[in-house]
Amino acid sequence: MKHISYWLLFLTLFPGAVLAQEDTDKKALHPCGTPAGIDPWLRKYLAAPTTYPESSDTLWAGLQIHLLGRDDGSGRFTPDRMLDAFYRLNEDFTPTGIRFYFKHPWNLINSTLWFQHDSIVQGRAMMFANNVPGALNVYFMVRAAGNCGYNLPYAGIAMAHACSGANDHTWAHEVGHALALPHPFLGWEGKTYNPDLPTPDTLLYDYTHFHATPDTVVPAPLDTALVEYVDGRNCAIAADRICDTGPDYLSYRWQCNAQGMSTVQQRDPAGAPFFSDGTLFMSYAADNCQRRFTPQQIQIMRTRLLTDRSSWLATEAPVTGLVGQTAQLIAPINQAPSPVNATVLQWAPVPHATHYLVQVSKVSGYGIRDFEAVVTDTFALATNLTPNWNYFWRVRAFNAASVGPYSASGRFLSVSASAVQSATQAGWRFYPTLLPQGVPLAVEAPAAWRDQPLVLSVFDAAGRLVYRAEHALLSAREWLLLPTEKWTAGTYYLVCTGSQGTVRQPLLLAKP
Repeated sequence: MKHISYWLLFLTLFPGAVLAQEDTDKKALHPCGTPAGIDPWLRKYLAAPTTYPESSDTLWAGLQIHLLGRDDGSGRFTPDRMLDAFYRLNEDFTPTGIRFYFKHPWNLINSTLWFQHDSIVQGRAMMFANNVPGALNVYFMVRAAGNCGYNLPYAGIAMAHACSGANDHTWAHEVGHALALPHPFLGWEGKTYNPDLPTPDTLLYDYTHFHATPDTVVPAPLDTALVEYVDGRNCAIAADRICDTGPDYLSYRWQCNAQGMSTVQQRDPAGAPFFSDGTLFMSYAADNCQRRFTPQQIQIMRTRLLTDRSSWLATEAPVTGLVGQTAQLIAPINQAPSPVNATVLQWAPVPHATHYLVQVSKVSGYGIRDFEAVVTDTFALATNLTPNWNYFWRVRAFNAASVGPYSASGRFLSVSASAVQSATQAGWRFYPTLLPQGVPLAVEAPAAWRDQPLVLSVFDAAGRLVYRAEHALLSAREWLLLPTEKWTAGTYYLVCTGSQGTVRQPLLLAKP
């Protein structure tokens, strides 16, 4: 297996076409594989909650993201999907006063075994081998032991791609587990409620994987959960032991009605009828039903972070502000021609953004991307495009704690190198033709190219971008001071792109 750690700096994944990934059918996955159990910390907290610290401040919890791929690196969760999932997580937690941020670079792991693991035992080994201390470790893979996700209280969270979409709440559910929340139907895991049978007062459940060192008792170790009553008489000691969640006996994925309640009526051990609350993130209701944590659940999660998960917390806000604005594209737009091997994509900076996701696609829905990159500047260089194609491109700004919306799409026409005009033929003049290091370059441009935003790029003989600047030529002759003292002698190409098209001028840099 291979491990590659990247901070989000010029992280280019799949420089060729990026295809929609082949995820496991979500309907075939179990909602959650988190081992059943009441966390020992939760038992102590519920026994004396007023003795624990409280805070009204925003709690910044650090994440360590691990993106699994096959041995050859294929199949990995793409940056756009990662940002969608991250945005959804923070939206789901907004009422809690907890905000998550990327504490370290995304860790890219190439391991087919872990990418599509079939057992929690394999997942535990993956986490023990890769966890980073001082953060909540979260792993994304195509198959998470047959589950949408699971949390190991001593290790981390595993997330299946199919359940990590922009409208999925599995990540919020698993983070709830990581912060000590049980299922509201604790004890019913692996069982199906039968309305034709009397409801028992107690249930046995298996907690084999709840501890870091699995119990090896045969048969599996069991614990007992009391079944919760509708009138709340035993809510503090039954099921999840949280009194504002209400009884729930449904341990399978279920759909809700318009009020967010289950369509299956259940009866408690006393025969009192009720319907399960599907608005709770910790239930197994469908994603379109879920929308909240209860006040008591919120207090539990915040207290957990302030106590034995305090190593996840930042001592101050990790960002200067949240990204909320849309990037404004500068060039190329309006189907301007741009070279297939040197298209410089440029946009205006977005307040508080530290990184930008850039996508180029032949289709407006971006289901297939011909270029995708994460950069820290306000430009990106797209290469290896298909000639004579009207491309779409867009940008999404973000920082370690927030994600902005996608920009509107720009469009450009990719043209082959032969279609890029010679600067001389287009009426430009550049001199001296043999440029000494540190000497300004004189530029005379036709009137049609003046008084408009231009992108000036310089490439070396190998096609590498060595310089890029935004410029407007305001007079018939101007002097450009290029950072030539940093370049070795040889041939370079100055490429100028604007609303009139693209021109290219070779430059010969003299030896010092």
